[in-house]
Amino acid sequence: MENRKYAGIVIDQTHPSLDKLFHYAIPKEMTEQAQIGIRVQVPFGSRSLQGYILTLDDKVEIPKDKIKPIKKLLDPVPALDPSIIPLIIWMKEEYHCMLIEAIRCFIPPGLRLNMKGKTQKVAMLQETDTLDDWIHQVEGRSPNMAAILRILGQVDRMPVRELLDMAGASSSSIRSLEKRGFILLEDEEIYRNPWTIQQGQTEAPELNEEQVHASYVINQCIAEGRGIVLLRGVTGSGKTEVYMKAAEEVLKHERQVIVLVPEISLTPQTVNRFKGRFGENVAILHSRLSLGERYDEWRRIRHNEVSIVVGARSAVFAPLENLGLIILDEAHEDSYKSDVRPRYHTREVAAKRCELSKAVLVLGSATPALEDYYKAKIGEYHLVEMENRAEDQPLPPVETVDMRRELEMGNRSMFSNDLYRALEQTLKRNEQSILLINRRGYAQFVSCRSCGHVIKCTHCDVSLTYHSRGQALKCHYCGYHEGYPRVCPECGSKYIKNFGLGTQKVEEELQNLFPTARLLRMDFDTTSTKGAHHRILDAFEKKEYDILLGTQMVAKGLDFPNVTLVGVLAADASLNLPDYRSSEKTFQLITQVAGRTGRGMKPGRVVVQSYQPEHYSIQHASHHDYTGFFKKELDIRRQFAYPPFSHIIRVLITGEDEKEVAQYAKNMLKWVNEKVNTDEALKSGLVDLGVFEAPILRINNKYRWQVLIRIEQGTHHIKEAWHCLSESLIRRFYREDVTVTLDFNPLSLI
Repeated sequence: MENRKYAGIVIDQTHPSLDKLFHYAIPKEMTEQAQIGIRVQVPFGSRSLQGYILTLDDKVEIPKDKIKPIKKLLDPVPALDPSIIPLIIWMKEEYHCMLIEAIRCFIPPGLRLNMKGKTQKVAMLQETDTLDDWIHQVEGRSPNMAAILRILGQVDRMPVRELLDMAGASSSSIRSLEKRGFILLEDEEIYRNPWTIQQGQTEAPELNEEQVHASYVINQCIAEGRGIVLLRGVTGSGKTEVYMKAAEEVLKHERQVIVLVPEISLTPQTVNRFKGRFGENVAILHSRLSLGERYDEWRRIRHNEVSIVVGARSAVFAPLENLGLIILDEAHEDSYKSDVRPRYHTREVAAKRCELSKAVLVLGSATPALEDYYKAKIGEYHLVEMENRAEDQPLPPVETVDMRRELEMGNRSMFSNDLYRALEQTLKRNEQSILLINRRGYAQFVSCRSCGHVIKCTHCDVSLTYHSRGQALKCHYCGYHEGYPRVCPECGSKYIKNFGLGTQKVEEELQNLFPTARLLRMDFDTTSTKGAHHRILDAFEKKEYDILLGTQMVAKGLDFPNVTLVGVLAADASLNLPDYRSSEKTFQLITQVAGRTGRGMKPGRVVVQSYQPEHYSIQHASHHDYTGFFKKELDIRRQFAYPPFSHIIRVLITGEDEKEVAQYAKNMLKWVNEKVNTDEALKSGLVDLGVFEAPILRINNKYRWQVLIRIEQGTHHIKEAWHCLSESLIRRFYREDVTVTLDFNPLSLI
């Protein structure tokens, strides 16, 4: 095959004018190594920049004297496997991002920073024939040196640090042996290990009838090399065992697996299970790893040293060459949607990657997203349902408490009488409890009781949240913080107070009610340090604490046999969000956290506190009734033409000048309206089109307006028409001082 002479290269810079291929000549000495996906250094104007080869061409329509040569190949092997390139191009078109933004999803930051591998000193004998003579020479003078030689006589090579520990020697002994010419020291590269926990090997249990059926359906898809399987299994039904059985099947075919979890807090338990079953054949990828750990895990995967990758959202981009299966656990979770460019949804990327790789996608959840379950019901996905827990334990009974009645009876505590007594009884039995309050901090807001002034962020149109640690008010959107005011900044009154519930305030109240109880709080504030998730969950699993209090990160995936009580405070808080999915989110949250109890031999109990206990989402959740909720919610969505019966397209406009942003949005609406009227596909299916202030008008000193378009599902070529429209929109409305963000079927309109 004739060697290509030119390379189409994407420059590693994020600017719209650079979002294209630039062609460079391939020097003769690089023709063998210059491959698609390899990272290069090229001249660009007066600078030297990094880039990635995406095409190799025999000729280009550019004068030869204008084409510069590649300066340097930065890696011995391609950073991007060629099979990934079609997925990168698809992401650019699907999410309206730049090529380099899509490419960076697949590249660890350490590689772009040219990070070096970690090394250690390794010792070995210069030769073995004279070993006995060498030992005789040093033994009288230094028994430690003799011990080192004896150890090296039994192994080929050994890390110096380990060798010194075994011999009980110091580094001076090593230096002396090297100086005498008895041993040789070399630098050996080692991978940084993000998982230092020793995990014993576990055996696969015998599957029950429902698990066997689920495995059969998935294995059929694996044999065919295609398909999306929606696995709806009640909490505790043994979905993880089905995942591992599917992974075993894929490994038999010498293919590879990606296992995704929505929260980093769930990664430790998932890694434990997969490492217990598959040993060192498992790598970990998530954003809480250090730069070095992430770089080394990426290299292990890229070099085909592992076959299974476990991680959070970004692990969907793991550089596996022979992918056979992707598993999305808790597939309904919003955290699978990226909130920065490119605004991809992990499920969509996983589905496309599986399609390109002839792999299978498994979506697992006790409470699938309504759109996913609808697709399964109409036959777009294979549907498998597991209605019983793996060991035939009953689902825990759920009691709903009307907090309005509690107030009428004079109980102004954040704990109902039922929940208080349940906690008291659980503590007496030396059993454990999980409490969910989906708000971190001490209180929701701080307000003056004289004039009603609420302390707000100076950069965002939101109230500041009070955190008792440090007596600080914090913004959960931009990070701004200030001290707690002694008087009202508006009227000078001393009657200023914090209101609402937060995890810190609940923790304080619990400590007052149950002084001897051992409390553990799990929220963003307590899990911000490296390894915090694992330390908290490990301590709770070892029964070092009685009550685990947390935000929604305690609601899913956790499996503690000694937990016999779950309490939900303010269960209806999410019902009041300006979001058409608020009922679905409420149902999912209650159902998921209820599933954390009664998973062992002891029966469980759930107490749900609400000011709207009659709401259908809470009623169906209290009966673990997913199908009942699905039917009710689907009827409402159909009536108001919300997804899955429509597409919602959001164009978010942000900038520092409020008037300019508002006018910009109105001009955009006018232009979009004109385009819609000239496109029959868009026009015939249009439900509504409008321009609005975003519910939070200002975040981090940027004003926010949005154009919202709702179009009926099934409109002919709707996505293709929208792609053409959006590409034109981006080019027409690009400005340095205003940011335009397009989001197809956004998860939030806030």
